[in-house]
Amino acid sequence: MIALHHAWDSLQSFKVRMCLAEIGLPWDGHALSLTDFDHLKSAYIAINPDGLVPALETEEGVLTESSIINAYLDEVFNSSRLQPGSAFLRARMRWWCHHEDTVVHPAIRPPTFNLYIKPLLSALSRSAMEERVSRHPQPERAAAYRAAVAAPFDAAAVIAAIRSLDRTMSRIDEEVAGTGWLAGDAFTLADIAMASMVERLQMLSLEGLWDRHPRARDWSRRMAERPSFALARGGEAAGRLSPGDRALARELVVQALAA
Repeated sequence: MIALHHAWDSLQSFKVRMCLAEIGLPWDGHALSLTDFDHLKSAYIAINPDGLVPALETEEGVLTESSIINAYLDEVFNSSRLQPGSAFLRARMRWWCHHEDTVVHPAIRPPTFNLYIKPLLSALSRSAMEERVSRHPQPERAAAYRAAVAAPFDAAAVIAAIRSLDRTMSRIDEEVAGTGWLAGDAFTLADIAMASMVERLQMLSLEGLWDRHPRARDWSRRMAERPSFALARGGEAAGRLSPGDRALARELVVQALAA
């Protein structure tokens, strides 16, 4: 059986779990805590020297990078049924997977850190926080992490991220106008890749962003209704924001889109 090293609150891990669920492939899970820096411990570095999740262990070796992992899973275990038949549409599918990796994923980081991780860690006592940060194997990065947690809420970074995500939603809105999907007339790996954005915006109470883009909003609703979406989220999924932080998230959306 294949083994997936992942984190329940990792955007890229969600993509692979959803792909596994779509295929119906059993897997052995090894969950890591990113806020405990499990991904930087020697045991995991031996699996993935980059210290990133997810990583997939197969009989042939280890694969990293979520989009590469999903393409492998679909090809080897699903006869490539999650990929379009034409070369052009496969290229479009890869474009969306690349867009999630290089545009959406970086844009999601500031809202995730400021709205989710900072409140989570700020709720710890100083001693508990120091004990957790002391687990970081790289002192310089530990100091930077400590400073980031202690720094004021970075509203400017979150607003810039929201605007970037809004531009992506405009592209989704245009793309799904014809067939309802991102790469051709059927659900593909492109939709799985971008479904991770749907899940994270729900988690961060930023789903109101979809309201400006009705076709994209309908697509996001269909993504969230797929059984694989709930399975990928899992029973141990990341928690939701406090009522105060949810209100702040909604206010930041208003500010970001006012200009």
